[in-house]
Amino acid sequence: MKQNKGITIIEMIAVIVVLGLSIPILLTVWADVAWRSSRSEAIADATFYAEELMEHVKLMKYDEHTASPWTPTSGFGTDGGSENSANSATFNDVDDFVGTTDTAVTNAPGGFRRSVTVEYVRLVNNEWQSCGSTTCGNATTCLACNDCCYKRITVTVTHTAGLATVSLSTIVSTH
Repeated sequence: MKQNKGITIIEMIAVIVVLGLSIPILLTVWADVAWRSSRSEAIADATFYAEELMEHVKLMKYDEHTASPWTPTSGFGTDGGSENSANSATFNDVDDFVGTTDTAVTNAPGGFRRSVTVEYVRLVNNEWQSCGSTTCGNATTCLACNDCCYKRITVTVTHTAGLATVSLSTIVSTH
């Protein structure tokens, strides 16, 4: 007698149930892997755009004044005259980037937005602390906030779809 080599209805139902249970799980795993891959790429791109802008800012002078007293915190941003917040080519010191509207600075390819903050800081017990709103005096020891010897530059890059936010900071000195 010959055996039938076909699939029974019970076997067919078992295959459908197994596939029905496994496909949603596999799709969820695949979607998670795709999201993580996109996020990793966005973080790498954001880091590149932050480093690029940070290097551009660090090429500028510490301050528009060549000696203390330095620009007070309230004077950060463009200084008027030939400086224009919409044209970073007119900037001459690091704090001119505060509040810039130059799209060459604020926009980066791939849906990224960039911003720059600058603040006076001082070193207290091996930790950089913000001086807040500071009016600079003549630098003497660089121990007090009003000496204004150090500026912290922070570049923040954010993906417009929320995939990544990267912030880089550096300290620059008058010396």
